[in-house]
Amino acid sequence: MRYNLISKIANEVIDLVYPPGLYCNCCGKITDKSRTYELCNDCIGDIKWITGRACEKCGKALGESDPGAICHYCKTHEHVFDKGYACCEYGMHEKTLLYEMKYASRGDIAKILGEVIYDRMLAELGADGLRGAYDLVLPIPLYKERKLKRGFNQAELMAREFSKKSDIAFDNEILFRTRPTDAMKGLGPSERKANIQGAFSINEEKSEVLSDARIIVVDDIFTTGATLDEAAGILKDAGAARVDMLVFAAGADYLIV
Repeated sequence: MRYNLISKIANEVIDLVYPPGLYCNCCGKITDKSRTYELCNDCIGDIKWITGRACEKCGKALGESDPGAICHYCKTHEHVFDKGYACCEYGMHEKTLLYEMKYASRGDIAKILGEVIYDRMLAELGADGLRGAYDLVLPIPLYKERKLKRGFNQAELMAREFSKKSDIAFDNEILFRTRPTDAMKGLGPSERKANIQGAFSINEEKSEVLSDARIIVVDDIFTTGATLDEAAGILKDAGAARVDMLVFAAGADYLIV
């Protein structure tokens, strides 16, 4: 109850400071609500949308130096999730949007990114194909103390919006964090894996819905996939038939050692 009240007040304050559609969500330039994703023409043109070749495993944009179908990282590292989809590469404008969302209490941006990831999957599968491909949409959960401090879980808001638009069932109570984890920034692949290992669990009261379920897990950013692999492993151990991942931004196609 307390969390809902805090979240409601926070959203009202955000609407006063950032009236929906008045300012570009990336650069702050005055714009109007008719702009796609409430971004000005310059910013929407500068975002590194993944519209060309992408890794068939994780969804990262493939670099010009990589003529294959799989990115450099996926060639040398196995993943637990089945397939990944990303909307854009992680660059300056993408970083600005994610930073504003997570550290400036801009939960409104999370909802817009939910629209972005929906459009990405709509382009990939079409409305009917998308609706028929998955049974559940799940967000990567935050630890309860971090969620309370931030006021929301950005992945949850993105996943809710995606669920609303795609008409795929949403649930934020199946998967939960069992402990806090360190920030992934600056950690290598093995350190990331150790940091997230054992950090997720399944709500046993809801575990029956996972039997043979086809799941798409939503998060804001993908680098090595340690978090999504850990979540996918837990879900598959509980009976899920397939676990795909869907993110707003993904790191570049280069070998991470």
